[in-house]
Amino acid sequence: MPQGLDADGRTALVRRLLSGALPGAADQPLRRLTTSGTEHDVWRIGADLVLRLTRDADAETGLRKESAWWPLLRPHLPEWLAVPEIVHAGEPSEDFPRTWLVSRWVPGTDAAAAVLAGADHESEVAWGAALSEIVTALRGFELGTLAPAEWPAGGRGGHLRDRLADLATTDPVAGRPDPAPIRGLIDRALAVTPPAERVLLHGDLIPGNLLLTRGRLSGLIDLGTLTTGFPAWDLTCAWWVLGATGRRRLRDRLDVDDASWVWGRALAATQGLLADWFYAPRGHALAPLGARAVRECLSDLG
Repeated sequence: MPQGLDADGRTALVRRLLSGALPGAADQPLRRLTTSGTEHDVWRIGADLVLRLTRDADAETGLRKESAWWPLLRPHLPEWLAVPEIVHAGEPSEDFPRTWLVSRWVPGTDAAAAVLAGADHESEVAWGAALSEIVTALRGFELGTLAPAEWPAGGRGGHLRDRLADLATTDPVAGRPDPAPIRGLIDRALAVTPPAERVLLHGDLIPGNLLLTRGRLSGLIDLGTLTTGFPAWDLTCAWWVLGATGRRRLRDRLDVDDASWVWGRALAATQGLLADWFYAPRGHALAPLGARAVRECLSDLG
């Protein structure tokens, strides 16, 4: 969103963008949404559409990835899983200098509050099974049908050591993260090497990207981190979303080898620690989710 615009200015901008691209939507009621996301300004358009404006160049790269990949993935995902249907991809203009996207509204409530509140046994089992279906579907996508240059790329998916480099980051607000609480998890992971088969990865299966309907996992959003790499990367949901019961269900259904499980746990703990460190001083909703993920990882060491 351009700097300096008040609420009326932001609304006027969105209506101008819509009037040039989707005239029928320009007169619909508009409501700016508060989400746990960090990369987009999000607007509900009437009852059926949602518009996202990217906040920076990295977010723009992710949004272009979504525009290209949701149509490719939809036929391969479970039939029960609702995902965005792209309606219009807006190009940069004088009004807005980056890509923007309009998609169908995906019904449901993001899973963040339910995860923080704690799920009952039945929900844990159901969530674990549902997540295993999503991960299996992603892994089953035949990358070989595309030229390697067409494969999605991103900052995740590589060796665990690459992710650990982020622990040396310094931030003017948060300072520097302290990896001491998760050092044991990291050391265990670095001592093993999981299978390196390259698969398609969502890369960010956290509660804010998962939607619930009547307590059941029903939707998936945000392909901004879609990439390829070590299968262990998409196991992070075992600790970011699930408790012990759900983790057992997920691992059993995916038949995860020990090394991949240890790597997944270290990746989840690292992502959780970084989220808590960076977002807690900013009062952002990702902080308690990151802190919870770290606790779940450490609880496995019992």
